[in-house]
Amino acid sequence: MFKSFWRGHLPSISKAITAGGIMDDYLIEVSKTYGLIFRLWLWNQVIVVVLDPDFIKDVLVTGNHPKSRRIYSSSTGVFGARFVNEGLLTQVDNKLWILQRMHFDKWFKPHCIRQFENEFNEFANRYTQLLELSADGRTEVQTLDTFNKLTMHLIYKVACNVDMGPLDGHNHPFVTNMKTTFSGIAEQIVNPFAAINPLKWKFRCVVRESVNFIRQCAEKEMLDRKIAKRNGEYAPNDLLENIMELKEKHPGIITDDVLLDNFLTFIVAGQETLANALSFTLLLLAKNPECYNRFQQEVDENVGSVSVVTTNELEKLTYLDMVLKETLRLYPVAKTTFRETAKDYKLGAHCIPAGTDMMVSFYATSRVEQNVRDPTQFRPDRFDRNSTEKPCKYVSTPFSAGPHICIGKTFAEMAMKTIIVKIMQNFEFELAPGQTSEIRDNTTIQPKDGVKCYFRQRSNNVGIR
Repeated sequence: MFKSFWRGHLPSISKAITAGGIMDDYLIEVSKTYGLIFRLWLWNQVIVVVLDPDFIKDVLVTGNHPKSRRIYSSSTGVFGARFVNEGLLTQVDNKLWILQRMHFDKWFKPHCIRQFENEFNEFANRYTQLLELSADGRTEVQTLDTFNKLTMHLIYKVACNVDMGPLDGHNHPFVTNMKTTFSGIAEQIVNPFAAINPLKWKFRCVVRESVNFIRQCAEKEMLDRKIAKRNGEYAPNDLLENIMELKEKHPGIITDDVLLDNFLTFIVAGQETLANALSFTLLLLAKNPECYNRFQQEVDENVGSVSVVTTNELEKLTYLDMVLKETLRLYPVAKTTFRETAKDYKLGAHCIPAGTDMMVSFYATSRVEQNVRDPTQFRPDRFDRNSTEKPCKYVSTPFSAGPHICIGKTFAEMAMKTIIVKIMQNFEFELAPGQTSEIRDNTTIQPKDGVKCYFRQRSNNVGIR
């Protein structure tokens, strides 16, 4: 398994990726020989990989381990341009993280997220209208692309009450520049030498320009909101308002740059993960007709022709809940998290020195045979409350766990469920020939083939917009 004195496990990881996998597939293979906790060498850096559910509870919950400074500090900017430096996701100063987390937690409570039911329905309706243009059963729709656009428009509207325009129009400049930024982030992670490679100079310039454009857009939204409030205009209870209140409460600690970091953090973290999860859900339903038909029946019986899907309808869809949990078990789009030992620490029988990085791979943990029976099979029923093979709590934690659990979990679940229900109300779909289940690792995991589908309007079209 250990292939290089200088590079450690990197050659083996590269080989796994070249074969069509991701780094976490390599972790699964290593676990077959060395168990559910082992060391990974990357150049001169040692990372302890933790795939055992009991140890995961310790790392993420009871151990109170801080975020890895080495990992998160290196992922805040893009080729030297500031992006999400001190946002909630990458903030490594624990005191500042707690201050921000406590403030934002209130806005992300379920009762606050419910106020956006109308927005969830509005943009789900826009998406079904977009699909109608191609719903002839013959036109190929790359759902990942369309979901990326949908989720960016939805989150931007919820974040700052700005409408980016129709989904069937040209991409908003913010969307275009965000795609360029994501490509830069992915390149920076995959190839650490991209930052100094002279052949990548032009690419780096383009990426930095995109990052600067995005921050300027966010800065303009903040400035416009300040002016509007100064003029006595109505300020909606959106995410931007909540972020700006953070500085009003802590003016000596929080700078405008930190506000921008958080604004972009929530957009970036929510948009791509939401789009990827929706795509994987359609992929798995289309590949499993029995699950597809059972879910379709549940929607027809419990939602029918309801035009505004509310929390009341969503709570009736127990099978949808199982489908999403199983989808995110197989494809936890934010697939890893990292912690650091603040002092010498004993994890089970293992003594881990202070300052050691620990990695929890949600992807590998929920796919190793020691933790899950038939781990690569899509079986939503395993999450039935009465199931005898329901995974234990820390086997599948796609939103992480403990103090650092994803703050947008409720938002993501409500948005995904509303959009999927609207699709099932209005359309039948099937995969275009040649689709695979291969994935690509671009900071988050996404379906490599984009989940190309054929859509047809339902003959008993129950959907009402």
